[in-house]
Amino acid sequence: MASNSEIEMRWVDAWNKLYDIIGQRRDVPCQLPDWTIVDVEECKGWLQSSVYDGYHVEVEDGWVGHRKGVIASRTPPES
Repeated sequence: MASNSEIEMRWVDAWNKLYDIIGQRRDVPCQLPDWTIVDVEECKGWLQSSVYDGYHVEVEDGWVGHRKGVIASRTPPES
């Protein structure tokens, strides 16, 4: 089981990578694993709640529809 500080660092790292990807762009779409497209604020919330649920999360630069955006993913919780 991960410690509270490890859990916090996971979502902070994901948020930092998210901000690295979006840079100064506005209205950047984020695609979640269920194909839902959300804005950056909703994406941040999804990343944080996923980490607290035990998932490892990842964000990467990609195409969301025909716009440059963020692709979010997560791997199953640790046993």
